Amino acid sequence: METESKQQTPRQKVIHHEKTRNRNTVRQIEVFEPPENLDPLWMGVGCVIKVSRSGTRGNEPFKSISYYMSSKSPQSRRLVDGIREHWLIENSLHWVKDVIYEEDISPQISGFAPKNLSLLKTWVLTLLRAHGFDSIKAAISEMSHNLKYILSFCT
Repeated sequence: METESKQQTPRQKVIHHEKTRNRNTVRQIEVFEPPENLDPLWMGVGCVIKVSRSGTRGNEPFKSISYYMSSKSPQSRRLVDGIREHWLIENSLHWVKDVIYEEDISPQISGFAPKNLSLLKTWVLTLLRAHGFDSIKAAISEMSHNLKYILSFCT
């Protein structure tokens, strides 16, 4: 994919600049026609998407390139938004469950316990966000000693 993206002109090219807290990111998204020599097992691929990310986190520079394949046409307007939406889900759900709830190091590893606890954690995140909390860590700190407030969410 890397070689083909260097030889083709992208059908779409979008550059986003984002500055948050200690992170400064430039994201370049390029959409290409699928390569002609694509394995027949990948029949139905409509385009290849290249996302180049660079910037700083704190004072540390970073750079990465990711490739995606989509069944959508290379002219689709939803491609660029779809990549960003994927990361919004990752950052607002999976990251919170991994970092705040420490789900990856949970001692519950057998039976239905891991799935049931994951569902409960997702439900709690949904409740907190529905009640206006953007920061789950701040919500936990604010509510940790107020059982009456916590139970008010369930009515």
